Amino acid sequence: PEKAIITHLDWDAAIDFDKNVITAAAKFKIEQSGATDRIVFDINDLEIHGAKDQEGKSLEFKIGEEEPFLGQPLEISISANVTEVEIEYTTSPEAEALQWLTPKQTSGENMPFLFTQSQAILCRSWIPIQDSPGIRITYNAKVKVPEGMLALMSATNPTEVDPSGEYEFEMKQPIPAYLMALAVGEIDYTSLSNRTGVYAEPPVLKPAAWEFEEMEVMVQAAEKLYGAYAWDVYDLIVLPPSFPFG
Repeated sequence: PEKAIITHLDWDAAIDFDKNVITAAAKFKIEQSGATDRIVFDINDLEIHGAKDQEGKSLEFKIGEEEPFLGQPLEISISANVTEVEIEYTTSPEAEALQWLTPKQTSGENMPFLFTQSQAILCRSWIPIQDSPGIRITYNAKVKVPEGMLALMSATNPTEVDPSGEYEFEMKQPIPAYLMALAVGEIDYTSLSNRTGVYAEPPVLKPAAWEFEEMEVMVQAAEKLYGAYAWDVYDLIVLPPSFPFG
């Protein structure tokens, strides 16, 4: 990354609950010193279909040897005039960061549910990325999901289901890879203030809103200590009861 580093991601993805995979194109803006002939990404069990530059020209790539816990390096050949690298890929059904829940594992038991757990270095199992907390990027995303489902990310979020199943997101503050997040399922929303709110499955939404009704007061208390909240909106999601972390 000291020679070629990512700065922004445009992510275009389709969520497949039948195969438990994500098929996506990750287009990165990059900065390079000019003293390198490659950029290196972290991957873990991703199927890489191809890579190209900002002009649509194919770029050669190779996948290095797998290392326990770390995955593999994806090395993409670049010239000095390459400013964007787009990687087309599909995740594995066993991707470590992707938690595919059956309807029975949810509160409503009506639809399957997907959520991600990128922390600490698992983002590389669903996005080819430079997976270090010292590297921070902004991102935009387009996500296609099955009809009737809501998609959410660690970004600007919708509050209602779109009948098309297509959603767009923007994160304009630079974040590290471990904060990349996605949730898809039968999800509703309630607002708690003009900048705080709660997402949850329909049977859980009312008690969740009660549990977190003082969120705005907490944000204001934090602002008195540390200054204005820099992330625009403070929303959270209550995940299904089979959530296995923490």
